[in-house]
Amino acid sequence: MPDEISYHTAGRLETLAVAARHCCSNDMPFVEHPRGRAYYRHWPAPEPRAAVIFLHGFGEHTGLYHRYGFTLNAAGIDLWVVDQFGHGLTPGTRGDFGKIEDSSALAEALTVLAEKQNPGLPLIAQGHSFGSVVTLFRLLAEPDRYRAGIISGAPLVPIPDMLDADTSLDLDLNWLSSDPFYRDSLENDPLAFSDADAAPLTRELDRAWDRFGLELPQLTVPTLAVHGSADVIAPVDAVRAYAEQIEPLQLKEFHGARHDVLNESVHREVAATVVKFISSQIG
Repeated sequence: MPDEISYHTAGRLETLAVAARHCCSNDMPFVEHPRGRAYYRHWPAPEPRAAVIFLHGFGEHTGLYHRYGFTLNAAGIDLWVVDQFGHGLTPGTRGDFGKIEDSSALAEALTVLAEKQNPGLPLIAQGHSFGSVVTLFRLLAEPDRYRAGIISGAPLVPIPDMLDADTSLDLDLNWLSSDPFYRDSLENDPLAFSDADAAPLTRELDRAWDRFGLELPQLTVPTLAVHGSADVIAPVDAVRAYAEQIEPLQLKEFHGARHDVLNESVHREVAATVVKFISSQIG
């Protein structure tokens, strides 16, 4: 398989060269990257006891996580989320994250910012869907960097619909969430979308799937997987199977919840589970 250099190493070298510096434009802060400016949001807690570095999934952007950010803030937890390439305000072809290394570099940039703002604050790496894939590789590459990890809607095994000749991806909103507030956001937010050419995403997921079988069992960082039992995009079975084999990986299933479990009708229960897990890891 090509790309022998580790996902994290490539991303970090790139990040340390340019992306640790940040600026502000139109009240939206950004980090620099060779592909362009990546815009981010920071929800700061008044007296933070931990900081979450978050990578979103396909079709999403930072603005969809206000509710989650405020919930974490109420528990004394900072949230940092970046619009990945091809999403939100960050440039790029619609739905094209670029390489796993690109997303890892963005997570690294946010991590550097969080470390500078509150030195010594426990850091939590979190990702949703494709973001969870990148997050897992970061946890595997640097097990001492983050106190814990959190993943949701993680596609840990090949998705048949993404392996056929038709590279278009058009997600039914019924697959994503039953929460009316969130569905309204997806339908009316000009920065959110559910369809795009999936070839770039499939390419990167295929790289990950080739490695997960051998590498995921080496996970040592305490990691919580939150997953909807009714997720038809990334069915929970694969996460359940890995959780049974990997001691640091624990799974919490939410009955009837769909793919975007952090923005499902059970979002309060999901967020409470996340807060409880983080609290257990930071003491």
